[in-house]
Amino acid sequence: MTTSPGLNPAVKANLEKVLADEQRDAALRMAQIRLGLALVACVIVLVSSRSSVALAPTVWGTVVFTVVSALVFVVTRFVPALGKWGTLAVAFVDVPTIAIIQHVQAPLLTTPWMGIPTAVAMPCGLVALSALSLSRTVIAITALMATATIARRLVSIGFTGAPLALTLIVPFAIGLVGATVVGRIRLLVHAARKKDLVGKYILGERLGSGGMAEVFLATYSPEGGFERKVAVKRILPSYSEKPESIALFRREAELGAGLAHPNIVQVLDFGADGDTWFIAMEFVDGLPLSRILTHARKRGAPLPLPACVFVLQQLAEALDYIHARTSATGSALQLVHRDVNPPNVLVSRLGEVKLNDFGVARAAGKEQLTEAGMLRGKVGYAAPEQLLGQPYDSRADLWALGVTAFELLTIHKPFSAPDDVSLYRACLEAPIPSPRGPRADLPEVLEEVVLGLLVRDPGARFQRAEHVLQRLDALEPALTDRALGRKQLAALVAEARTSQGAESAYLPTPSSNRADAVTQEVRTVNEKDSAPQR
Repeated sequence: MTTSPGLNPAVKANLEKVLADEQRDAALRMAQIRLGLALVACVIVLVSSRSSVALAPTVWGTVVFTVVSALVFVVTRFVPALGKWGTLAVAFVDVPTIAIIQHVQAPLLTTPWMGIPTAVAMPCGLVALSALSLSRTVIAITALMATATIARRLVSIGFTGAPLALTLIVPFAIGLVGATVVGRIRLLVHAARKKDLVGKYILGERLGSGGMAEVFLATYSPEGGFERKVAVKRILPSYSEKPESIALFRREAELGAGLAHPNIVQVLDFGADGDTWFIAMEFVDGLPLSRILTHARKRGAPLPLPACVFVLQQLAEALDYIHARTSATGSALQLVHRDVNPPNVLVSRLGEVKLNDFGVARAAGKEQLTEAGMLRGKVGYAAPEQLLGQPYDSRADLWALGVTAFELLTIHKPFSAPDDVSLYRACLEAPIPSPRGPRADLPEVLEEVVLGLLVRDPGARFQRAEHVLQRLDALEPALTDRALGRKQLAALVAEARTSQGAESAYLPTPSSNRADAVTQEVRTVNEKDSAPQR
């Protein structure tokens, strides 16, 4: 197969691999059809043979054809290395079998001309069948074998001259049409699959799209033969030529790639392939926390406290790591995630907790790439200072952690409203609810942690995630048992997946367009008469 010169070697290798898989699939379909036709023919011939002795060779030939078809099917189905060659059975088994049957049957016919329609139609039918192999080589070999079989049979009964030449054109014409169609199919497959290749990544299921990117489940398939599941975030074509969009995309990759923590989704790669930019990220096989909470609301039962404490500990550790990051020179980066909320908290099927999506994170001293007056993140989780357009720092992430903690412990959100404007007001003005209201069994320490995070004045709020961890350590050992919490969390993922079905088989990754993972951008109203900080 010829690929365009612009493709890099990794893409060529992946494309060849994908097309090889397509050909193996085609071989299996062809083997299934051959076996089905053989069984039908066997039944018809066995029924018809009772009234004609001349059909005896056909009976044995059909039985042999059925047995061979079954063997070819088994090999194609269960021996992938040999399966793709199963399509050659049409040329080297089926056509010779027909020729032998016709040779043995010829003396039994009342007139030699009786077998002519079958002698021509059956080989031509096999040429048409060979097109299912999606291989022009198989089609060509089958057409040559069919032509030789037809010529031998017709010449044996004195069929020569122009009628013979015109008849022999038929299998070639069928083969030419089949080869043309297959060539067109391969071009279309090539074009379609090329779009599904980004560097060394073969894209699979499209998980969703957001403001300027789309996310795919992908397979990392470098030269060398091994594979790894990853998530690939690819910038949308409409943004791929905008310098500011590429700068935002690059910044997300740079921030993510500089973080290495067990509770943070790892950025593995960033680059351009052709006219598209992409980020390859760690694949987390599980669900977002938002899906688990949705399932809990449907059940009408809150999550077990050890599981909740475990999630809070893991998130606090991730935020403590982020906020403490320094540059190569040792200066504080003052990194702020800016979008901590349940859809961006991923829980694996093993109970691992990972903070996701640094698409709107920022570090001090970096160029301001977002539009002034634009809130990046979700209104219901943004700190009051963010909503008011005031300067903010890592304590804004701790407010978001408090909102997430309230929802995690009670399966209810602390602030709710019918629209974003009303929600904006509620976040600034509504009384801070106590999590013990909807959940009376909540320990006093957990209530103190949540309320200590949900303080509108940043100066009176928890100042560091480390302080949250210290307060959580004051809980009784039964609640801080990390092994138990992780086990409960894994069970919740399995339960939520089972109840939600195939739709929840894979978690949304950054910029997913699923309803609970859409990152909202809301223009803030920077009012001087806003409610006072509480």
